[in-house]
Amino acid sequence: MKIRQWLILLSGILIIWSLASLGIDNSIILPTPYEVLTQMTEQMQDIKLYESLAMTFFRVLFSVLISSVIAFFLAFLSNRFKTFAQYFEPILLFLRSIPNVTFVILLLFWVSREISIYIVSFLLLFPIFYQNLFEAIQDISQSWKDIFQIYPQSWFKKMQMVYLPLLRPAMASSWITCSSLGFKVVVMAEIMTSVSLGIGANMQYDRLNVNLAGVMAWTIWLLICVCIFNKLLKKVLERLFG
Repeated sequence: MKIRQWLILLSGILIIWSLASLGIDNSIILPTPYEVLTQMTEQMQDIKLYESLAMTFFRVLFSVLISSVIAFFLAFLSNRFKTFAQYFEPILLFLRSIPNVTFVILLLFWVSREISIYIVSFLLLFPIFYQNLFEAIQDISQSWKDIFQIYPQSWFKKMQMVYLPLLRPAMASSWITCSSLGFKVVVMAEIMTSVSLGIGANMQYDRLNVNLAGVMAWTIWLLICVCIFNKLLKKVLERLFG
């Protein structure tokens, strides 16, 4: 989306928001844009803002990285050993079916709040990475089946010369998709686990204090964080994958 289109969209949102807040005339229900901007200005003067953004940023990056690496290896195992794929399919179905809230509640009984955030994020992101990579690997194996039979190569050679180069688009699209989703699940987990630091933790604190302007301010910081993360990620992927 071009800058002009972004400006038109943001202007429209601000106009509707301003009219709605003036009509309701109750900052507890819907604060004005000015009140939210004031909250953001105050937050910028507090070191806790930068610590919270950095912590959430790190949690998302770590969760996405671990999920993609494990999914990469398990997708190859499933492609190479059909029996493994058959046994692993019900596990994948289980992970997709159980609500994330259920995982959070259960994990809080077994592990610390911090660790539960990473596990919940992994349980949501891993199936997406796995499915995308598994389907891409299957397509590559099917397309190159005859060539591999005519010109047998070692597993390492196949990986280096065929699979890794051809998997780049699937890896890149999965990373871009899961990065935004990662922020959603990490912030949700931060809210539910009531950790001491993070965007979700501050949202929960302001919610308990009936400070909707604060909640909306943190939501805007979250959107800014997601945009920056996606921009940086796309630049890194362009450098790595061309």
